Amino acid sequence: MARRRMVLVWSVVATACAGAMLLVPGSETVPYHVGWAAFALCFGLEQWSPRATWVGLGLYTGVTGLILVVRVANGVLDWQETTEIPLMLLLMALMIWHVRRRQQALSDLTDNAARERADSTMRELLTLRTSHEMRSPLMISRGYLEMLMDRTPPGEDLADLQVVDEELARLTRVCERLVRSMRVGTDLEVTNIDIDAVLRQTAQRWSTVAPRNWQVEASGIALECSVERLRACLDTLIENALRYTERDDDTVLLYARPMRDAIALGVADSGRGFTTDMLRTAAGHGLSPATGEVLDGVRDDLSQTGLGLSLVRDVATRRGGWVQFGVSAWGGADVAMILPLVPQLPVAQTLRPVQTSTA
Repeated sequence: MARRRMVLVWSVVATACAGAMLLVPGSETVPYHVGWAAFALCFGLEQWSPRATWVGLGLYTGVTGLILVVRVANGVLDWQETTEIPLMLLLMALMIWHVRRRQQALSDLTDNAARERADSTMRELLTLRTSHEMRSPLMISRGYLEMLMDRTPPGEDLADLQVVDEELARLTRVCERLVRSMRVGTDLEVTNIDIDAVLRQTAQRWSTVAPRNWQVEASGIALECSVERLRACLDTLIENALRYTERDDDTVLLYARPMRDAIALGVADSGRGFTTDMLRTAAGHGLSPATGEVLDGVRDDLSQTGLGLSLVRDVATRRGGWVQFGVSAWGGADVAMILPLVPQLPVAQTLRPVQTSTA
């Protein structure tokens, strides 16, 4: 009944207009056009069924057209007035076609949005399942391999097992990056994040699996962003820092530093750091809009697939920021995301060099 409200309103208005045309000879054109205007208004406010639309049009056209023809036959109106009958019907038909097309477009848009939400949910489920299905067998395999290595005396067999262990570790890291990439690509909830709390939690989580001198530099800044994406980026930068540090007393610093209308969120370490050629490559590519070549040029013997920094770059550029390379206070690597406090359009420069940072 709610969907037929405008149909009933127009039916009352149309009946009143037809009655006015019948009762006031010589002034038929005013109520005649008022009825058509009311039809256009009511039809635009509510989606009518095809049957109600064409039955209403047919009845109004027939009744009012008959009144006009009778008035012309009686000499009250000129014959030219009867041209209004097909013209108004044609105009209403065109209006109906445009409204129907608009309604179909809105319906398609709603359906597409629903499908995208469903696809996003499926991607999230796929991410969780992939994480479980890929990590569990690798963890079990490495556990058995470590047990075999403990039982195997030094020699050729142990060296072979160590090669297998290194390849499994590499495969584990690649799987973790793929899982992070899938998670970052999904539509995640954006909330007001306490950056310092996230940094402390991340450092605590990694300190249990990687012995280093873990440090956190707080900023007291809150940021409107996705905590899942933020953690994925920090995990990636920490993974790179661990790869470039070897000793338990090496320092890994997680920091958040306020900038003008932005925040520098990064990881610095006391490892061997980037070579001059790597920083020069990053600087040169940072001025190029060809973002696909940037990460390919920043490589050394410890570089792997490039998926990690690509993930960090994508998250930063989505917000209108960029990735910044530099040298830490200990001479190691310093990689940071420069994130605007208010999301902006993506910038052309995705990687930029920095000078020596201060811890």
